[in-house]
Amino acid sequence: MDGWQKYTIEKWQKELRKKRIGVTETLYRSFEKAVSVRSGEIVESNLKFLMYGRFRDMNVGKGLKAFERANNTAARNAARRYGTQGRVVNRVQKRWLNKINAAQTYRLSEILGIRASDALISDFNTTQNVTING
Repeated sequence: MDGWQKYTIEKWQKELRKKRIGVTETLYRSFEKAVSVRSGEIVESNLKFLMYGRFRDMNVGKGLKAFERANNTAARNAARRYGTQGRVVNRVQKRWLNKINAAQTYRLSEILGIRASDALISDFNTTQNVTING
C-alpha cells in the first residue's frame, strides 16, 4: 500500500509540473499519505493535498466562481470578436487530477487482486480517501 501511495503522489506531482500548476510550490509539497491498520489489516488509505489543487482542476477560484465559467467563456469570446470590455478572468482549466485518480484506483484493485467494486468503498473523487474492506 505504501508503494502504491508513493507512486500515486509522484504521478500527481509530475502532472502538476507538466501543467505548470502552483507557482509557489505549496501545492506540490502539500501531499500527504497515511494508512490505517486495525487488527493487522489495512482498513483505510488516505492521500491528502491542499484543496486549491481541486479548484485548479475544476477551473474555479481567483475571482472565477463555478457558476461564472460559462459566462466567462462567452465574455472572452465577445471581447475577442467585438472588442468589448466585459469582465473576463484570464484563467484556463488545467485538468491534472481525475485521469490519474481513475487509473490509480484501477491499479490498486489489480494489486489487491480483487475487483475495484468489491475493494474500494468511498467517493475517491471528492474525499481523496480510499477505504478497503478487510
